[in-house]
Amino acid sequence: MTRHTQSFATAAAVLPLGSKRKGMTWQAVQDIVLERIQNGIWPEGELIPTECDLAAELGCARATVNRAMQALAENGVVERRRKVGTRVAIHPRVQLVRTLLRRELEAAGHEYGYELVSATETNPPADVAQAMMLRSSEVLLYSRAVFYSDGIPYCCEERWTNTFAAKGLDAAVLATISPCEWLLGNVPLNRASMSVGVATADTGFVAPALNLPKDDPVLHLERLEWLNNMPVSLSRRYFPRDHRFEGQI
Repeated sequence: MTRHTQSFATAAAVLPLGSKRKGMTWQAVQDIVLERIQNGIWPEGELIPTECDLAAELGCARATVNRAMQALAENGVVERRRKVGTRVAIHPRVQLVRTLLRRELEAAGHEYGYELVSATETNPPADVAQAMMLRSSEVLLYSRAVFYSDGIPYCCEERWTNTFAAKGLDAAVLATISPCEWLLGNVPLNRASMSVGVATADTGFVAPALNLPKDDPVLHLERLEWLNNMPVSLSRRYFPRDHRFEGQI
């Protein structure tokens, strides 16, 4: 099985350039650009070659390079400015602040509980691979877990983690600690994106995990966390429809 890191490390190096010229897709261009950024060939803040130059080097259309750069910009990997060019984004070296479920529940006077349902190495579904800027053939650690408040299911989570960026994380570790808590103590994540939506309990393992009818609506919270320009973990948490998020601005 080929890990995502090996793909990045070999995207521009293993195949001779002549081979890469055949059927070059925007995803392949994206992989090559990511590999160069993550290997330090193009460090943070550096102006990278123009779309025309990259298209000439890779033997593809400029539109293909433009589509790849657009995806990288949308994910905060590069910054594009008219008449200036494209630079590798600079991200502050600070620990990402995260609200842990344990802290949230215990602060409200409830007893926190965590149960690992499963953890396996597998290929991510197409939408996850796209969000994490990977190929669907890559192998990630996929985990499912349930969190409890006073012994009652509070929410459930499915998560895909890049174990190259999270060295040491495996099923044995997740049997005793949640992935969020482990990442907090072991990986200096420094940026994230989040979306909130509505799904139904028949999504994945949600209905049995939360003891809900399959047609019940659930609150769906998706979060993608990064270490500089490397996607580390994508989580999807599902809460019963009466759940409320509270905070201060």
